[in-house]
Amino acid sequence: MHFFGLVNLMFLSMHILLLQTGLCNDNEEMLPRIGIVGAGLGGTSCAFYLRQLLGSKATIDIFEASKVGGRTAVIKINGQKFEAGGSVIHNQNKYMVDFAEKFNKKRLSRSDGIFGLYSNGDIVFETSRWTAVTLSKLLWRYGLDAYKIHDWTKNFLSKKFNRIYEFQDGGMAFTTVEDMLRAMGDELLNMTHSSLKDVLLDIGVSEKFIDELAQGVMRNNYGQSTGVHGLVGAVSLIGAEPGLWSVENGNKEISEALLRESKANFIEANVKTVTLYKDELGTGSISYEVDYENQNEKSESTGTREYDIVILAAPLEGTKFKIAFADFPGPMPPFSQKFHTTVAMFVLGKVNTTTFHLDNPDNFPADLFTTQPDNFFNSLGKLSPVDTAQPEHAYEPGQAVWKTFLNKNPNQEEISSLFESREDLRLVDWLAYPEYAPNMKLPPFQLYDRLYYINAIESAASAMEMAVIGSRNVALLAYNQWFGHFDKIDEIHLQTPSADNKNSEL
Repeated sequence: MHFFGLVNLMFLSMHILLLQTGLCNDNEEMLPRIGIVGAGLGGTSCAFYLRQLLGSKATIDIFEASKVGGRTAVIKINGQKFEAGGSVIHNQNKYMVDFAEKFNKKRLSRSDGIFGLYSNGDIVFETSRWTAVTLSKLLWRYGLDAYKIHDWTKNFLSKKFNRIYEFQDGGMAFTTVEDMLRAMGDELLNMTHSSLKDVLLDIGVSEKFIDELAQGVMRNNYGQSTGVHGLVGAVSLIGAEPGLWSVENGNKEISEALLRESKANFIEANVKTVTLYKDELGTGSISYEVDYENQNEKSESTGTREYDIVILAAPLEGTKFKIAFADFPGPMPPFSQKFHTTVAMFVLGKVNTTTFHLDNPDNFPADLFTTQPDNFFNSLGKLSPVDTAQPEHAYEPGQAVWKTFLNKNPNQEEISSLFESREDLRLVDWLAYPEYAPNMKLPPFQLYDRLYYINAIESAASAMEMAVIGSRNVALLAYNQWFGHFDKIDEIHLQTPSADNKNSEL
């Protein structure tokens, strides 16, 4: 029997026993104690959804070793705030759009300035301020490829992908990423077995488009190439469409609002160990002990808390805040998930136009993506502040705040090749997303009984919306297992448009 089938069978047996003794139902008679590790978007949104499911009396603690918001963060330059992590939201990102509206967050539209591609030491393609000219340029260089991509993402990918919202609105949850993708459509799961390049070739897109535009988008969004698996590549291409925006004062505002709304107990601490405890009486009951080290000097240096459910909302490998697991019957975590390091370099200065063969800095694109793997930088873009504060001093002609994505820290020669002058330079490195490849391991959402892992979703694709999809799935999975709603776990029943108001199994 499938491992998670055994887990669910065990939960069912326990549930029947608890019902017989009158201890377990949905009416707050036996609410779980929940500990969430990580207060990024995944952790805070999971706390938010659990509060909706469990009501006001449930104990929900959330641990954070750094800052609320995780990989959504801001950096201050010249007295103004700029996005340093997850920076853009797409109008198709249902949960992020809903959160912004719920918490009355103002949208800051990203200006659709000039976009360019840099290859072999030259800018080989540029858009125009006039849409008709841009369309003509795209048609001349790539034929109908841009239209094919738009039609494919709109009429195929988005429709398949949006099924997850219907599943989750119906209370459905999945124990693995593979099960979730299969429910959304076998085509999505199959895309994880092929490279983005092969997927695009199959729908008739030219190699020129793939090696230039698609490659540039992947290098900017994930620091990787079109050799990534097809699903993450497709999500990346959807995110490259117009209509992107961010939240005023930074997208971290969403995480902060979710934390407040959840009324979870926030613990500013680094979780050191998660220990499994089994009932010595042989009932099969388990609990977890979380050992932590406070980051807040006003609190005691260490502490321990016991939980019925533990939810991990941060990468388990490669992070400086390493979690140890004790007294589990096997290796923990039961998989390996390598994360990619991205370096974001922020510079207040002037671009070196000589490097890019430009006479006037005003002609430099607002966003420039590179296409070649041997280029030391992935992209270079002009930033707009996310707050309304005035700069500490006025910018000189040609001066701006720029963000450069790289795969490693640059040396002085490389920095000088990009900027002829600079007043400020900051480097921020992130374990931003997994290293993607076809047929890569798709980790489970459930690592052990009542031990869950939100970041498993990142093996499919890494984005703010994906983090929330993963968090809601884990909240529903924990809830359904605790209260015995096993018909809502890995069961796929969804009404289709042609079903005439009758449910049909996908």
